[in-house]
Amino acid sequence: MTQAKLHSLTPGDIPADAEVFSIRAPDGVEIRAARWRKPTTDSTRGTAVLFHGFTEYVEKYYEVIDHLRARGYAVVTFDWRGQGLSTRLLPNRCKGHVDDYAHFMSDALLVYEQLARDLAGPHLLLGHSMGGHLALRFLQDFPGRFERAVLSAPMMGWDQFPLAVMRAVASANVALGQGTAYAWGRGDPDLANPLNNVTTDAQRFERAVTFWREIPDLRVGGPTWRWLQQASGSIARIMDRERLIRVKTPVLVASAEKDAVISSRKHEELPFLNTSFTVLPIEGAMHEILQETDEIQSRFWKGFDQFIR
Repeated sequence: MTQAKLHSLTPGDIPADAEVFSIRAPDGVEIRAARWRKPTTDSTRGTAVLFHGFTEYVEKYYEVIDHLRARGYAVVTFDWRGQGLSTRLLPNRCKGHVDDYAHFMSDALLVYEQLARDLAGPHLLLGHSMGGHLALRFLQDFPGRFERAVLSAPMMGWDQFPLAVMRAVASANVALGQGTAYAWGRGDPDLANPLNNVTTDAQRFERAVTFWREIPDLRVGGPTWRWLQQASGSIARIMDRERLIRVKTPVLVASAEKDAVISSRKHEELPFLNTSFTVLPIEGAMHEILQETDEIQSRFWKGFDQFIR
């Protein structure tokens, strides 16, 4: 591991006592990771490992990290390969790309083993959107690491098209040599006219966009066809009935009422397949529950606290 850095928009907004590293994966990819060994309370509840969503980065989660540390948790988080300040995989840094979703799993396990495994237990896994999807896959692929998990608007299906159709279209484009091209006409982020379809909190949305404006290396636009093919295949994998019923870790699924990014209907099926899952509907929330207004976030954190107790 080597030292790395975090960025700020205003003095003092980086949570205190951060340790920041660059961890080299076996294939040479550098993963930027951050750790806060101690909570900001006198008592320790355990360690929380945070999985971000697509396009996201550590700096976007300072507020969430503060919430977790105030609840007694040490915190570990990192940028997925292909986004944040981890290694980008294509010459155009803005393209959201991954060759294989299994690489995300090996990166997550690497960070867990190097930064989280030896921290105080019990261990909690918190993931949002793509990170929620990958958190569930981690529980399936590597059982026994976490005592509880909380998933915020996890990516378990698409609203626009059936999963099989999306997977077939993406696979056809990959077969035609378009794997590294933007999917569905998506492109680099338009920072002059950013589209907010993720939160009702305009101020928090603007903060995330400001990070992109001031630190261009953090920017990610749309996904490539290869990313979409891999995502669709991974969704089919985690939603397989036999894999779902083997999950023994208690899981809280926070589901956004006004989600315009992923299919929240899939969340409702989980408790009927496995009683380890509990669904918490978040009324009024758009996709990014953890970047919502204080009033909407309070519903999430209330449910979080009740679940942890």
